[in-house]
Amino acid sequence: MDEVLEIVMNRLSSSPREVIQRSYLDNEGEFDYISCGEMGISESTFRRIKLEALSILATALGLEVIKDQAKEVVC
Repeated sequence: MDEVLEIVMNRLSSSPREVIQRSYLDNEGEFDYISCGEMGISESTFRRIKLEALSILATALGLEVIKDQAKEVVC
């Protein structure tokens, strides 16, 4: 699994890779506002990049569940 994660991380562009690296791999416990300040981006941009990168990683690793958009009617 580590090899697959490394391959997927290497396919991310630089900003998403740095966001994931800072959020989960390097500075565990560091607040996002510190990382985004060091990167020179707003917190909302940081969160958007993080969400998109996590979605890419989850999909590539087969971890994301995609729900059907059709609504079920319960009587």
